[in-house]
Amino acid sequence: MLEGLAQLLALQRLDDELEAFEKEHANLPSRREAVEQRRSEAETDVNRAVEALAAAELSMRQAETTLQDSEAELVRLENQQFQVKSNDAYSALLREIEAAKVTISESETGILESMDAIETATEHRASADSTSKDIAAALDAELASIDEREKELRERIEHHRAERLEIGPRVAPELLKHYERISKRRSPAVVTVTNELCGGCRVGIPAQDFIEILRGERVVTCGNCKRILLHEAKVESEQAD
Repeated sequence: MLEGLAQLLALQRLDDELEAFEKEHANLPSRREAVEQRRSEAETDVNRAVEALAAAELSMRQAETTLQDSEAELVRLENQQFQVKSNDAYSALLREIEAAKVTISESETGILESMDAIETATEHRASADSTSKDIAAALDAELASIDEREKELRERIEHHRAERLEIGPRVAPELLKHYERISKRRSPAVVTVTNELCGGCRVGIPAQDFIEILRGERVVTCGNCKRILLHEAKVESEQAD
């Protein structure tokens, strides 16, 4: 029986590794998605910087156009000062002249503010471009690493599945059936005993069951979680002999 239990323990270890490889392999698409999300965020920062620069440049052009129009309007109004005939008309003209001067002043302020905004936006865009390139290079390397890991995992999964096909027939049919029945409910199905505690649920093992485990003459399961219990050192020492 100990030899059969040793094969069962080998099968459990193989299944544990296979499960871990398959789980990691299944998570690779989400890792790729996360990488592409970070790439998208970096590209969004660049686009925002480009839009901010374009908005600042547009504001600059609008302020310059308004300034030119207002300066032309001021010249026209000032030339009319000698043509008005009444005090009311002259007062109205002065108000228009003052309004044009205010608009000119505001436009000049707007131009200065736009210049500052353009300078800031230009620096931000350069920084965003540089950061985006650095991130893109890092993400490309990460994707290459994921691709390499995927290839490695596929090879390991195929190898473990082939090895499992070899180990399975070495286990007694009834013992294998018992193992697979437990595996459907919980994993691992086989656990080692440490300090007379179940390695799965950590519940204490009755003394008589522990003696039976050491003898290795029959399959002993945990009274709490129903896993198959093995004494690793005993199984391996008997296997070595």
